Formats: sequence, structure tokens, C-alpha cells
Amino acid sequence: MARANNDPDRKSRDEAIAWFVRIHSGEASEAERVAHAAWMAADPLNRAEYAKLGNIWSDLDRIPDPRAISLAPSVGRRRASRRAFLAGGAAAFAATGLIAVAGPSAFLGGDHATGTGEQDSVTLSDGTGVELDADSAIALDFTDAVRGVRLLRGRAFFDVAKDVRPFSVSAAGGSVTALGTRFVVHEWAGAVTVSVQESAVAIVAPGGAEVRINAGEGVSYGDQGLGRVRSNDVEAELAWRRGKLIFEDRPLRQVIADVNRYRSGTIRVTDDRLLAMRVSGIFDIGNPDGVLDAIRGTLPVRTLELTRYLVLLRPA
Repeated sequence: MARANNDPDRKSRDEAIAWFVRIHSGEASEAERVAHAAWMAADPLNRAEYAKLGNIWSDLDRIPDPRAISLAPSVGRRRASRRAFLAGGAAAFAATGLIAVAGPSAFLGGDHATGTGEQDSVTLSDGTGVELDADSAIALDFTDAVRGVRLLRGRAFFDVAKDVRPFSVSAAGGSVTALGTRFVVHEWAGAVTVSVQESAVAIVAPGGAEVRINAGEGVSYGDQGLGRVRSNDVEAELAWRRGKLIFEDRPLRQVIADVNRYRSGTIRVTDDRLLAMRVSGIFDIGNPDGVLDAIRGTLPVRTLELTRYLVLLRPA
């Protein structure tokens, strides 16, 4: 069930996770149950590691699902299914080693947040309007001197109210200061894209590079520094507000990050070289798997659905 490991404790732990996922998936065959019983009897360490998972399992139904699908903000969030949690997180960890299971603390924090597939609009204390895309979060740092916002994850549109205090948004080590009113800040896979709908913003990227962009322009920054300013179809960047995702020659890395905010589960790649492939298309946020269909149909990739919660992309 798991890859060989020279550390007996780690080997038993990895095998216990894999067995636990399979046995509680509801899809285990009788032969697999017999093999599981034999594995349990083979080593006391196996039984001990499996018992630890049982303690965690008993608590999962009391944890609210931080990525619950709710396209209508008024609908109450569902509690996490233990089976779905294991299928979507632990299965990925045990079967592929590609991702680890993120505990609830990875999703907590922030003054305003949305879950998977959920959008929300809020009005800040100064009158600024903020629209949050799916699986997004902001934290506020308003003082008598400044209006500070941290984009913790995802994407947010800001319609900044007039105030003598400067208004700035920090994201992924950079900052965006409003010189007018309407702009969007979009964090994806560690990079940030800023697009201006009205007036202008001043941007300071990680490393200190600075640039001003005006209405109809956009720029991205990340670990590699500040990108070039480009003419930008801001309405395409804001299409999520109208129920659409629009990609115009965008890297697969960004497409996956955006689509993952609308899917129950996650998409991962097995080869980083895939992440630079380019994608174009218009998709309905109510059908995020339509993006997967387009990726399969236009790029040299194959998909492997380990469960309905975890899809791997591999080179064709």
C-alpha cells in the first residue's frame, strides 16, 4: 500500500494512512479487508499507528468544513464528511506524496473569508466596498493613520472610499496602494496579479521594485520580481463577479489555482513542467470541471482521478 521506507515508524505510519483511507472509503473489497487484517496482525507498530488515526477520525465530524461548497453566501456551511476529508486529503498524501493534509488552522484567520465556490461582498468601516472571490480571505489593519488590508489568499476587488488615510493592500510580500478607487488583487500559486479598473495604483514588489499602473493596465509580481506592465482586459479579470472564469493565454499554474477555488477537492500536477503550459478559454464557475475537460482536450496531459476529490495531471 505504501512505498518502502527505511524508517520502520514512518513506514508503518504511511501504510496506516493508506489503509485507513481505503477501509473507510466505502469502496474496499473483501480481499482488501482480509489483507488489511493481515497487515494489522503482522506488527504491533502497525496496530498502534492505525489506532492513532482512529482517535483523529472520531473528532472529524465536529470540525466545520472550511472549504464547503456554497454558491449562495446565505446557505449555512456544511460539516466536513470524514470520508470526504480522507479521500480528498489523506489519500493524496498516502498514495502520491504530492500534498500533505492541511489541518483547519491552514484555513482560519482573517476578518472576512469565503469558502470553496462561495463569493461575498462586504463594506468596510470606511465605506470601502470589497468583493471576495471563492476561497479568499482578507485581514484588516485600520488605524488613525492608515487603512491596511492583507490579502491572505484568493482574489478581491476593491472600490475604495475617499478618506485622508492612504489605502493599501499587501499580498505575497508586495503592496498595492490606491491612487484612486477600483482595482483587483489576485493571488495565485505564490504570484500576484493587480489590475486597475479606475484611476491608478502604486505597486511595490518583493525586492523593492516599484511601478504605477493606470486604468486598463495590469502587472504581476512574485519571487522572480516585477513583471512588465501590460494593457489588460480588466473585465476578463473581473469575470468571476459575473459567474465566469476567463483565461487569455494564462499559465496552467494560474488556471489550476483559480479552478481549485471552485472545486470540491483539488487538482495537482506530477511534473512542474506542465505548469508553464498556456490556457485560453471562457468557463462557467458553476461547472469547474469544464476547465478540466478543456485541459484534457487541448494540452498534452493525462488526468488520473484517484478519487472525485483528487485529480492528478500528468504528461501525456
